[in-house]
Amino acid sequence: PVIVDVDPATLCLDYAAAEAAVTARTKAVMPVHLAGLAVDRLATAEFARRHRLAVVEDAAHSLPTYSRGRLVGDLGDVGDVGDDLGDVGDVGDDLGDGGARRPHAVVFSFYATKTMTTGEGGMVVVADEAMAQRIRTMRLHGISRDVFDRYRSTAPSWFYEVVEAGYKYNLTDPAAAMGRVQLRRQPRMFATRQALARRYRAAFADLPVDLPDEPTVPDSTHAWHLFILRLRPEAPVSRDEFIAAMAQAGVGCSVHFIPLHRQPYWRDRYGLTPEQFPVAEREFGRVVSLPIFSSMTDEQADRVVAAVRGVLG
Repeated sequence: PVIVDVDPATLCLDYAAAEAAVTARTKAVMPVHLAGLAVDRLATAEFARRHRLAVVEDAAHSLPTYSRGRLVGDLGDVGDVGDDLGDVGDVGDDLGDGGARRPHAVVFSFYATKTMTTGEGGMVVVADEAMAQRIRTMRLHGISRDVFDRYRSTAPSWFYEVVEAGYKYNLTDPAAAMGRVQLRRQPRMFATRQALARRYRAAFADLPVDLPDEPTVPDSTHAWHLFILRLRPEAPVSRDEFIAAMAQAGVGCSVHFIPLHRQPYWRDRYGLTPEQFPVAEREFGRVVSLPIFSSMTDEQADRVVAAVRGVLG
């Protein structure tokens, strides 16, 4: 993998940096919809089509998020994001593969802290049935049929074949049942997060921080999985001092995220240095995530606001 820098406004993938990193060996692009703010689907589609790339979207933070009028994960005609682009998903016409489309997948997380949860687990959305079937096979030991298929097939229910060296990534039935309930509750949970984000933005507008922006891409929304403040140089405390002071006030904060170039595996294996990622390095030193969750009460939000203003005001 080739790691590139982030956009200073959104903290999402910087496509200018990605352009400079593309080589003849590049096979796919993996944009991350950070904090619940979607990478522009039009920019993604144009980039993938121009370079004949597959797309794997990391949407772990982004349910429900709209980009240009479509939910992240709504692939339509394999990424058809606008009439002006034609069939944007068809990015491989002249690849010598019989005109086959490059794959497009969107991956969601249902971990406990996400905008909806199954406790653990996730979901992959694809528009290609062959890819979907391979995912189903690989998620459970490479077995050629799932349990449901055993009871609708003419083959004996006890019969199965291991056709690939697969994994144990299947979602449990209780977790899936929880997810169905969470999906029904999603509109209410989303509305709560939106209200909290508006409240924070109004409460902190006069403080020495840069607030997360609403989407600037037309017909787009923010899922508000995270609410990230960025402390300005004139703030009375550093980021780490801010987190410590908030803890003293009884409010837990966190940092999302430590950049990959600072993580030992990526740093040492790929020779990454801070100088290669000036935006990520700069922003890492001043980002802090405030509590935001769909069951948050007015009293809890009041405590967060009072604590932030007490430290920075």
